[in-house]
Formats: sequence, C-alpha cells, structure tokens
Amino acid sequence: MFLTAPTLEELKESDLSDLVDMLSKQIIEHSRLVKAEGVSFKTFAIKKLIYNIQAAIEAKRAANRSAIAK
Repeated sequence: MFLTAPTLEELKESDLSDLVDMLSKQIIEHSRLVKAEGVSFKTFAIKKLIYNIQAAIEAKRAANRSAIAK
C-alpha cells in the first residue's frame, strides 16, 4: 500500500514546529535511501516532499513577518 505525500496546501495547514520536525526526518530518510539505493523513484519523491516542506515553512515565515509588520 502506498500513501500519498501531503500537498503544499496541506503542509501549509501544519504548525511551524511540526514542519521543521518533518523536514529533519525527511532529510535523514532521503540521505539514508540515497546511500542504500542511489537515485531512485523513492528518493525523487522524498526530495519533492522536502521542497514542499521548505516552501510551506517559507510561507509560514512570510505570514508571520507580515503579521508582525501590521
């Protein structure tokens, strides 16, 4: 059974601390898989998820900066 990765919009609903934890875990998993398998469909999928988590974190930070500036 395959589970789908959360979309960017779904990730934006998460708390910043949860996103940072998720990013850390996915980077570790990506490194482990690259060492074990090399570049594969799994590593590509994790890399895409990492980019989406980073984008969600940046969106949260931008929203926080915007709220503080008001």
